[in-house]
Amino acid sequence: MRPNQRATVSAAQNEATPASSLPQLCTEAADHVASARVALHDESYDAEQALANLDKALICLRRLLARGTASNLCVER
Repeated sequence: MRPNQRATVSAAQNEATPASSLPQLCTEAADHVASARVALHDESYDAEQALANLDKALICLRRLLARGTASNLCVER
C-alpha cells in the first residue's frame, strides 16, 4: 500500500462509525443524494443545502471505501 493511500484509508476510517453496516452506509449515502436532489428541485432551490447533503453522501462513500480497503488488506495478509 502506498503512503498516500494509507492516509486516505485512515482518514476515512476515522469518519466511520463502528455500528454502520455496508447496507446502512449505502442507504445513508442514497438518502443524502436524494435530499440534495430535493433541495435543488424544490421551489426553494437551496444550493447550499444540496451541497451539504452531497458532502454527507461523500463521507458515507469514503466510509464504504475504507471498509472495502480494510477487508482487502485482511484478505491479502
